[in-house]
Parts: sequence; C-alpha cells; structure tokens
Amino acid sequence: MEHSFIDRYSSLQSPVHDLDARAKTIAAVSFCIVVVTTPPHQLLAFVIYAGFLVWIGALARIPLAYVLKRAALVLPFSAMVALGLPFFGGGPKTMILGLELSTRGLWVLAGAAMKSFLGAAMLILLMSTTHFSSLLAGLRGLHVPALFIDLLALTYRYLFVLIDETMRLKRAAVARGYRPRWLPQAVIIGRLIGSLFVRSYERAERVYGAMVLRGYTGLIPAAAPLRFHTTDGLVIAAFVPLIIAVRILAR
Repeated sequence: MEHSFIDRYSSLQSPVHDLDARAKTIAAVSFCIVVVTTPPHQLLAFVIYAGFLVWIGALARIPLAYVLKRAALVLPFSAMVALGLPFFGGGPKTMILGLELSTRGLWVLAGAAMKSFLGAAMLILLMSTTHFSSLLAGLRGLHVPALFIDLLALTYRYLFVLIDETMRLKRAAVARGYRPRWLPQAVIIGRLIGSLFVRSYERAERVYGAMVLRGYTGLIPAAAPLRFHTTDGLVIAAFVPLIIAVRILAR
C-alpha cells in the first residue's frame, strides 16, 4: 500500500514547505478558528479565505484538484449535521423548489458546509507541506499532551496495516461467495468487522509488548529538533492579524 497518501507532497521544495512545523500549525489552527467564528452571511469573508488557500496551495505547488477532492469528503458529514435545520428552523421562510424552508436554517447549513470545507482544505495543505514526523515534533514543541501525539503517531503507522487487513478479509469473503449486492448477505459485514476487531486487538497487544521490550516507557522519542527562524515569526505575525482583519472588516 502507498504509505505517503496523507503527506504525499510533503517532500517538495517551496517557501511554505521550508517553514517551521510549529509556525504552520499555529497559522492553520488560527485560520480554522477564525473561519468557524465567521457568521455564514459574511460571504465576502469566505471568498477571501478561499483565496488565501488557493494562494498558499499555488505557493507550495500543491495541485488544486488534489486539495478540492479531499476537502469535499467532509461535505456529506457536515451537511448531515445541519440538513434538518432548513425544514424545522424558525424565522422567515424561503420557497425553494416548492418547499418552504427556513432562511435561518439555510444559512446555518451553508455555513456548516463552507466552514468544514475550508477547514479541511487548510488541514490538507498543512499535511501536504509538512512531513508527518515534523508535524508531530511541532505539536510536541507546542506542548500538546504526549499521549495525544503518541496516539497520532501509532494511528498513522498502523492505519495502513489495518486497511491491508481489511482488504484481505474482503478478498477472503468474496472468494467464498460473498456478494455485497445481496441484502441477506449484509450480515456478513458484521462478522467481518468483529474479526477485524479481534485481529487488530491481538496485533496491538503484540506491538505494545515489542515496544516495552525495546524500552518504551510511555513516550515515543521525538524526531530531529525543529528550528524556529525569524521568517516563521514574521509569517505568524502577518498571517494571523490579516485573517482576523478579514473576519472583522469583510461583511
């Protein structure tokens, strides 16, 4: 399996890639906070936010289609959360396709879609411009709890193993006559999930035992230390006030 599908473009050379992981993390988190707190009716602000992301992606030479396709994966989940609001929300009503929908609910639905999409796009750019090991080192430098960082590291490492195990179970089921299109055979999915859980649990025990034998004491050693340069501070000092200004002024 391809083990670089999460940070596929992190080895490129660009001004964005050269920034310290801590600076990029602070900028990304600040961007997400500002976007989430922006009222949905401030459409100009969201257009400017999107322009920032396009500019950052172009500066880092990350394909726009790559970012858009992966960021769009969050839209069904965000829409699912707020999908009922246009039908049950109060206040003024708007007629769309013969349906009387709440104007306030429509704005909330649009806001959820825009905010989740832009936030996901920013995180994708962060992952695409930072090696995962450097990102973990940056989080450690920002004093994120060590347990959270270790969980991220192990999840990233063994996510591929879990997916490979899932594909092997699926191939074995298909070889024995399993056809997903038949509803009566859907019960097999539950059995496959149970088998996958048991195998994953057993593998986790073996991995933990191996780590303890190799000196694991509850803290995974960090990668090479990061260096925070003057450029990183200037980027934070310029980017964060800029997006805050957009949040306040773009109405």
